[in-house]
Order: sequence, then C-alpha cells, then structure tokens
Amino acid sequence: MGRSPEGRMTVKTGARTALLVATATRALAVAKLFDMHGHISVREGDVTYVNGHSASRVAVTPEAVAIVRIADGTTFEGTPPSEIPIHLLLYRTRPDVGAIVHFHALYATSLSVAGKPLVTAFNAGAPFGREVPVFDDPRLVRSEDQGRRLAAVVGRGPAALLRGHGAVVVAADLPSAVALALQLEESAHRLWLTYAIGEPRRFTDDELASVGGQLAEPRIVRKIWIDAIERARRAGALDGLDFESVV
Repeated sequence: MGRSPEGRMTVKTGARTALLVATATRALAVAKLFDMHGHISVREGDVTYVNGHSASRVAVTPEAVAIVRIADGTTFEGTPPSEIPIHLLLYRTRPDVGAIVHFHALYATSLSVAGKPLVTAFNAGAPFGREVPVFDDPRLVRSEDQGRRLAAVVGRGPAALLRGHGAVVVAADLPSAVALALQLEESAHRLWLTYAIGEPRRFTDDELASVGGQLAEPRIVRKIWIDAIERARRAGALDGLDFESVV
C-alpha cells in the first residue's frame, strides 16, 4: 500500500515504490556499500518507504519494506530500521529530498576517523562540493535529537559522513541517491590511496561547478544507476524480483 500526495492510499504506487526500494537495496549490497546494516528510503507523499530492520540487505523483498509517516513516525507496515530518525528528520527539513541512502562505506568511514577530509580531488567527488562535512557522533542515530543534528550537518548539501559509523546521501529521487552513494565511496577510495603518498590536489571552484554539473546530467545518473542494477542482476541478487518494471 502507499499514500498519494493528498494522503490517499494507493496500492499501485505503493507496490512499485516498495519494489524499487528492495531492488536498490540489493544492488547496493552487491556493491558492498551495505553489509547487514544500512538502509534506503523513498518519499511518497506523506510517508516514506524504507527497507525493514531484519531483512538481509542482499535478499530484501518488497514485503519487507516498512511504511512510516514522516510527520510523526507512525508505522503503517513492517518494522523500520532503528535509525529511522535519519530519514524522518532529513525529509522534514529538506522538502526537496525524495530519497535517502545511509550506508557503512569502508573508505569514507575510514577517512572520517583519520583526520583526513573527504575533499574533491577526483571527478566522482564533484557532486559533493569542496568537502563532505562530518557528523561528529559515532552512535546509532536512534533519537530525533540526533536526527535533527545530523540534518543540520547535511544542511543544503547532498551528503555527510558519520564519524566511525558511515555516511548518508540525499537526492531528489532514488537513482540519483544510489549514484551519489557510489560516487562518494569511489571518491573516498581514491583519496585513501592518495593520502598514502601525498596531499590531494583539490578541484578549483570552476572545476567543481563544471564537473559537478556534468555528473548531474540525467543520462549520467541513469548510466550509474543501470550499471548498479546490472551488476546485481549478473550476481544473481535480483532473482525473484520484477526489477525490470521499476528501472
């Protein structure tokens, strides 16, 4: 089930959104951005669809996707992750956000505790501006106060690192959020290697604007999204899902 922007329940829209969340969750598990933890959500009117707490990220089904009202956290279906405040507070403060990914990226998280900023020195980092901010609290984000503070760190930007914990990215839609998650970890991986041999040469403001604009082009976002789905399909991770209807 799902809710229209007017608050009416709609089965067709809800089923499609749940399938989209399940498909993307499996794809990011194959991409090694999710282990047993991490979650994806999509805004649909006044509710959010988010992969459930207990389901394996590499095998989550649409039936395991929880539906939660954004305004007050009321759960209509399923069991949301314990860190649902990440999603609720970001949606409340950012009406432009339609999808969120919280993930435990190996390289990005390592930089968050090493005193090495995730700056933009590679094309993959351009969507994030000069530097990705860090939320200086490694605890699970289970309270509204934590969610509010995290949302303040994200601000009007697309991402934040959570020190010793992971990262969060926000976007207008789920394919864009998945693309950002993959780009953030790619940028972090390259920086991790760079810091081992020297200091990165940061992009200039003009380079940031130019490359960031290029990577935001719909055809580039879709290319990254389709590649992630295809890798998951070839790995056998999408078996049993009618994923072609949502990609």
